[in-house]
Amino acid sequence: MRASALRRGLDGMGQGLCGFAILLALPLAAVQLLTLFAALDARSALPALLAALLGVLAADAVTGLVHWACDTWGDEQTPYFGPSLIRAFREHHRDPRAMLEHDWIEVNREPAIAATAALLLLLLPGAQRALEGHAALQAFLCFFIAYSALANQLHRWSHVPRPPLAVRGLQRCGLILSPTRHARHHRAPYIGAYCISTGWLNPVLDLAGFWRLLERGVTRFTGIPPRDGSRR
Repeated sequence: MRASALRRGLDGMGQGLCGFAILLALPLAAVQLLTLFAALDARSALPALLAALLGVLAADAVTGLVHWACDTWGDEQTPYFGPSLIRAFREHHRDPRAMLEHDWIEVNREPAIAATAALLLLLLPGAQRALEGHAALQAFLCFFIAYSALANQLHRWSHVPRPPLAVRGLQRCGLILSPTRHARHHRAPYIGAYCISTGWLNPVLDLAGFWRLLERGVTRFTGIPPRDGSRR
């Protein structure tokens, strides 16, 4: 009894810390955005805007790489990544609506914790000095971190039958992942449309055969074949 009570207590503490990390990411991101806007002038605005777009694209690419890796390699017993990341993606393939049953902490904890750590690092004096006068670099980092941190939530919203009105507007504008853009990932043969923050890169990477080339490269280097085409 004592052991089970202790385990429940530790689980509750862990959930609380994850929730705190998620909430802490919001003011930290606001600080970075306010700092960025204060640094902008007529000369730096356009480069910063282009860098922000590159940051969004980079986040889309990273989310796609993680999603592809968890779909294609290893299993739920793989050390470190199996019980959390791989298990979550495999469950999602078996039942795409299952993620709707998870609370906001379960959905967002891993990316939000990583984002909070990154945003805290950006507040260090050395990082502040390195970013001073480099609005484009700051814009890239802000938008890369923000879209990466929101990836699971954006993915979840693409499966919600009626997400909030503002979310539906952003989906229609193409600023975040839409149900239509993500639907191809859940159609046979289940080997494309891996990017889950905006999905902007999905058509390009799929048309270029990027993921299959990457799989062949990994197999050539490691001798390990990818999972079969069903990915389920």
